[in-house]
Amino acid sequence: MSSDQIASATAWIPAPITHFIDTMTQQVSAQGPNYHEQKTFLAILVTLSIAAILGAVIAYHPKRQIEGYGPASDQELKNTKIMICIAGAIMVILIQGSLERAFGLVGLGSFVRYRTAMRNPFDLSLIFILIGLGMACGLANFELAITITGFIYILLYVLSFTGSSYRYHWEVKITTNNPTGAERAFRKIASKYKFQILRMQKSKETGRFRSRFNTKQPLDSDQLTQEMKDLCGESSIFTRFEWDLQEE
Repeated sequence: MSSDQIASATAWIPAPITHFIDTMTQQVSAQGPNYHEQKTFLAILVTLSIAAILGAVIAYHPKRQIEGYGPASDQELKNTKIMICIAGAIMVILIQGSLERAFGLVGLGSFVRYRTAMRNPFDLSLIFILIGLGMACGLANFELAITITGFIYILLYVLSFTGSSYRYHWEVKITTNNPTGAERAFRKIASKYKFQILRMQKSKETGRFRSRFNTKQPLDSDQLTQEMKDLCGESSIFTRFEWDLQEE
């Protein structure tokens, strides 16, 4: 298409808009070669290292909410968040402004099936943030990545005050021939007394059930023990029943 044809086709567009489009096009064209420049081995290593460090700062935050009762352990979730941040950096490094590479990665990603469900929406929001951190590192915009990390780190402390009404931190340890029944009974009691469940673990092989949770008021452990035994039934035998109040 000739320049005269282009001019006639865009004649209806207001002059300020065409001027803005021309300016942006020139800037993109000028920045194109720099953006597609291949990174050195050292630059890639530094980028991935910074992504891992920033991801770990968020993943191991002391006020981070804990996935309550999912199939993955808390340690696995922490490590996964670090890897997700690194993955965001790798994706940007691989794509490097190439539309073909972007569609290729999307196509490959469509074959991946994640069977571990995120039950905690707060953890899910952190994962999106970590993807953004990784992408910022991949673009070598470390100032933005560090700023976001610092902001989120402080924000997690601020948000932790919204749950400050849960002042009492408990851990219950049960050994029984019916750990499934103990878990079911504990869920009912937790719903009744509005516990904030942090983590639950159950093992049918060892007969152990454990849970960490927060409460707004002190507990009568003897009463709770009796309630759980009544819910489990007479067929359940308990060899261990401990309610431990944890220190802050």
